[in-house]
Amino acid sequence: MSNPKGKSIKTETSSSTESAFEGGSYGLRSLEGPIGDVARGTWTFFHNIPTVGGAVVGGVGIVVAMEIGVGELLVGLFASYIGYRIFAYGESLTEAVEKTIRLEEGILQDKELMKPVPK
Repeated sequence: MSNPKGKSIKTETSSSTESAFEGGSYGLRSLEGPIGDVARGTWTFFHNIPTVGGAVVGGVGIVVAMEIGVGELLVGLFASYIGYRIFAYGESLTEAVEKTIRLEEGILQDKELMKPVPK
């Protein structure tokens, strides 16, 4: 079948350089640096102002609780306290959950309750 106007159909791109994503995973590897920078910046921000981090985590906890239909306020408060402990004291998630459960049971020691936030 011939082209009715006599013009050839161009099938190649006019780019003079190769695609950055031609190698496959290069595009994903190039995103690791910026994503890590954003994560470090977010961590630093929430570590400097842990009450904001606790409020954000608490809000996420309330949204999740509303979706699955449990006591939203209770889950939100516990999630806030867990987030606060993670961002303020640098505790792991399991440590923060354990101390939140102790707080709820009333057996968390006073030195943990009055622990100053490290700078």
